[in-house]
Amino acid sequence: MTELPWPEQQLVPSAGMVSPYTIPAQAVAPNLFDTRTPLQQVFFWSPTQWEEFTCEWVRLRAKEGGYLGVEIIGGSNDRGADVVAFQTEQKLNGPWHCYQCKRYERELAQALPEMLKPFVAAVETSRTLPTRYFFVAPRIAPRLVDAALTPMDLMQRFLDHLDRRPQHVRELKPGTLARARELAEATDFTMFWTVNLATMLELYAQTPMFPARFNLPPTGKPDKLVPPEQPDTALETRFLEQLLQVYQEYFDDRIHTLADAFAHLDTGPHLGRQREAFYAAEALRMFARDSVPGKVYQELQADVLVMLVEVAMRRFPTGFDRLQGVLERAGLVQIHSPMLHPYFRNLERIGMCHQFANDDELNWCREEAAQ
Repeated sequence: MTELPWPEQQLVPSAGMVSPYTIPAQAVAPNLFDTRTPLQQVFFWSPTQWEEFTCEWVRLRAKEGGYLGVEIIGGSNDRGADVVAFQTEQKLNGPWHCYQCKRYERELAQALPEMLKPFVAAVETSRTLPTRYFFVAPRIAPRLVDAALTPMDLMQRFLDHLDRRPQHVRELKPGTLARARELAEATDFTMFWTVNLATMLELYAQTPMFPARFNLPPTGKPDKLVPPEQPDTALETRFLEQLLQVYQEYFDDRIHTLADAFAHLDTGPHLGRQREAFYAAEALRMFARDSVPGKVYQELQADVLVMLVEVAMRRFPTGFDRLQGVLERAGLVQIHSPMLHPYFRNLERIGMCHQFANDDELNWCREEAAQ
């Protein structure tokens, strides 16, 4: 992919490759979000990063575009097709869309040489001409936008460009050029479209990939989940069993059921607070699942659990003392999750402890119950 100059802008090469689905941890400092806008950030991306971002966006449009597959084929011999989206099993031998990626502002004069490539490819290979050809760049020059809006004028400018015979045209074999021009004259130039970053972000910003790709905090906040009056046996059973065991040991051996615990003067309010915290943590887990890519919440849990198990393994007089010791330590744990840091407050920290108890990764009554 040919780079285009950006005036008065020094470009910094990327330190590494960014995969289509994950953002490398070394890209940003822990717990810090990028203060630059997405438009400011992309001018520091490598060509590969821009192609991968474009591919992610095109895949999001797969249903709208009727795409069976989307692939990156950018490179020095990509024939003007950095990202391709094919609509039938014939792939590039059937109807398909072409996305030509550039990271810099596109002028019409810079676009004309790229427009020739699909015509030459259709002449020299078995590829069909794409039914749609998109110029994709962070910003599109007004002249190119205007030209794409007037397909008949764009065709004439393209043919005039061929007649001026710049170097890339002179390098073509006469027969290839003649056939490519003939094909262009028979083509509907409404196939050419322009797409800028602002348009791409209208869709991309609605996905969990957006905050990760641009190192921005997730939008919105977790929904508030109110504990149901009757415990959800599919969700809460194990951590409630553990609390009941704690209450039986510490408060009153006459507490035999959850109903007893709810009615007890001391355990009733405590149980209500623990359930509220558990549901706050569940709300955060679902928010992370729906708002950020990857297993961010599970990674946060692993980071917290490694500290809490060291507290839980100590000897405590009772299971209630172990529970309180773990909850106190959870409030002090330093976390390293920039995506969830603003939402991981004391209530969610307590709730996460009960999530661990729900999965038997923490147990409150251990040797005390055996004594």
